[in-house]
Amino acid sequence: MLRYLGLTSRYPFLHTVGEIYYYGIIAIAGLIFLFLAARKWASLGYPKKRAVTFSAIFIAAAGPLVYVGSRAVGMFYKPMSQWSLELLAESILHGSTHTFHGALILPTVFMVVLALLYRFRASEILDAAFLYVPILHAFGRSACLIVGCCWGRYVHLNFFGLSFGFQNPAPLWAILVNVGIFLVLRKLYGRIYAPHHAEVTLSNGASRGGGSIRKRFSGSVFASYCILYAPARIVFEVFRTERKVFHGLTQAQVTMGIILLIGVLVKLTVAYRCYRNRLHSDVQKDPALINLLSMVGMLASLVFLSFVIFYLTRQLRVWPWPIQPVVSLADAYFRILYYLPMMLIPAYCLYWLYALREPIRPWFQWQQFSYIILIGLGISAFYSFDLLVLRDISIRGAAFWPPVLVLGILNAVAEEVIYRLGLYRVIRRSSFSRVTANIVQALVYSLIHFMIAGPMFGIYAFVYGLIMGLIVIRSRSLLPAILCHFIIDLGAIGMPLLRY
Repeated sequence: MLRYLGLTSRYPFLHTVGEIYYYGIIAIAGLIFLFLAARKWASLGYPKKRAVTFSAIFIAAAGPLVYVGSRAVGMFYKPMSQWSLELLAESILHGSTHTFHGALILPTVFMVVLALLYRFRASEILDAAFLYVPILHAFGRSACLIVGCCWGRYVHLNFFGLSFGFQNPAPLWAILVNVGIFLVLRKLYGRIYAPHHAEVTLSNGASRGGGSIRKRFSGSVFASYCILYAPARIVFEVFRTERKVFHGLTQAQVTMGIILLIGVLVKLTVAYRCYRNRLHSDVQKDPALINLLSMVGMLASLVFLSFVIFYLTRQLRVWPWPIQPVVSLADAYFRILYYLPMMLIPAYCLYWLYALREPIRPWFQWQQFSYIILIGLGISAFYSFDLLVLRDISIRGAAFWPPVLVLGILNAVAEEVIYRLGLYRVIRRSSFSRVTANIVQALVYSLIHFMIAGPMFGIYAFVYGLIMGLIVIRSRSLLPAILCHFIIDLGAIGMPLLRY
């Protein structure tokens, strides 16, 4: 903020003040994190003296490991042909940047090795630590927000002739996302490590007692952090100005891809552990825990798929984006073929709901009328009328309308099933409020619109997603939302396909 407001250039002393504030906030956040993590480790039921010495050793080593890791990844901003031990040493000793994901790697590896040496369950140690990593990160990003580093691209907005712009405050979005991730992880940790799931570890390393939930699901908090944060960070990079280092991807995106893979592998390990013990009489299912883990999986997968679509269509351009101007009637019909693979995503969401035994058929039946439907119809009709009539553009002949109608119904059904049915219902099953579920589904719905069509269209999509969510909530049916969505798509899809 200080940098983008031009204050550091006009008042040079503010640069020094900003540096002190930046490193001070990060140091304080690190100390708070270590204190909270040590408390959690002490509450896991391990022998007190061993838990205290474990915490002390990790705290002593954490600072140097964080510093070295955060500096060392600076080497990967250079071309691979330049990598060397000399460059690595130069990055560590004289680097100019710190990287959050780099700061996590060495302490995490050290934490696992130390846990194995102490004969603690590494999965439980990781769960206790990574419960608080989002809070640590949120504090660190607050320093970035004030100082002005890590901000994103310039955003230009135009509201009905009122034009203005600003630098994208990417650290602010990172703060909000990390707080949201922490709230999810806290719920998850509370279900897995509830007092009646506690286990006592004897001085010789043997264990006694303990609930089956903790044994089966330990490691899920760590995996959920990786699975939730990695796709979010991958999307953040779209709005930042980082240099591309690998096939159109930034260093952070490549690293987050690896972290996402680690999270998925740990999740699969937990799933195998549950499957292996499924016949044991002491193993009881916890529906609330299953619902939370399902929400994590669906939310992260939809965010990641949004980026994959953007990456393939806008960066690599190996797959044409279906909704864009056409040069012929055949080209317009081919857009239907380009869109068909996307229909796998709503099918995936429906299967997910089926696996959770969530009723699906009632949502495709007309349940009750709500006046909010009229608002949705009015907004949808006005938007299409504005695009196709009021803007006075040249429209192609009637032969081009069939592909517009087909794409409109495909897109309306797909997006309503994905966001207003699949994602919304999975979030609600996790005991989050209707307001929270509606806001989250609208945010995820707007992501692809932000990336493909820009911030203005992304904001419109977020507001429209909220309205469609309200229609589904009030009418208890997907059909009115599909109808509204089809009407607005006549303009949103029709204009690029119909205009000369």
